[in-house]
Amino acid sequence: MELENTQKRTKDEDIARAAWKTMTFGKKLEYLWMYQKAWFFGPILLAVIICIGVTMYKGMHTTVLLNAVVIGGDNLQAEQLTESFARYAGIEEKDGIVQIRTNIPDDGGGMASTTALTTLIGAEAVDVLVCPESVYESYAKEGGFLDMKESLGDNAAEYGDTVIDYGVRLGTGSILEEEGLTGYEEIYVAIPVNSQNPEMAVRFVEYLLE
Repeated sequence: MELENTQKRTKDEDIARAAWKTMTFGKKLEYLWMYQKAWFFGPILLAVIICIGVTMYKGMHTTVLLNAVVIGGDNLQAEQLTESFARYAGIEEKDGIVQIRTNIPDDGGGMASTTALTTLIGAEAVDVLVCPESVYESYAKEGGFLDMKESLGDNAAEYGDTVIDYGVRLGTGSILEEEGLTGYEEIYVAIPVNSQNPEMAVRFVEYLLE
């Protein structure tokens, strides 16, 4: 019986290999998603867990003044933006650190980005979210963001239509566009309701609106 099962597995593997060679690129992706997605989900989940673990460890040993997440951002430009905001806010090294994460891809709401972002927000590791419209709408309709006009207070009127109900909508000429940090046409910035540093988050939003 064991020999028969081994022969059957070998035959099935041969058939699969032969079929794989004849598949188009699109069909190969479809096959991997249908039959091997568990193998993809596992590493993604593991990476998110490690990320949260590192964040929590750093949080216990470092004063984190702001955790910002930029969907589909450029890491090099994020470093420059971090330094620029620190100067704007008068933050010195002894005060703590500002973290701008860019490791969540802009994949149109795919499983990888949704899992990572939802986990980070759930772990209260996001103070400010910079994202495309689709991501903003997804969380805003669920009440996931603070009222931006209320957060900005009297300053909200200065920014006109840029300030929307639960965030700000940045168009051409914004700091993020000039720095080449994101690739989407309209940039949405919002503060999650469970932000751990809402005052610094508001300062970051005001910085982006300058």
